[in-house]
Amino acid sequence: MGFFSKDIKTLDDLFVHTLRDIYYAEKQIEKALPKMIDKATDPQLKAGFEKHLDQTRGHVERVEQVFELHGVKAK
Repeated sequence: MGFFSKDIKTLDDLFVHTLRDIYYAEKQIEKALPKMIDKATDPQLKAGFEKHLDQTRGHVERVEQVFELHGVKAK
């Protein structure tokens, strides 16, 4: 069917679909970073991962707020 799945019929559907892709990606990063922090031996690298984790948690919160404002369940 190409770029669009059968579930995407409107711009709103595309928005929600894209938002869910972003949410999924951020949640995967949020899940992976603690493991990377634990395995990092260089203090600067560890600090960078910790900063990135804090930023990622903020991204997750903001995307969840967008879902809520849009009246759609985050998943």
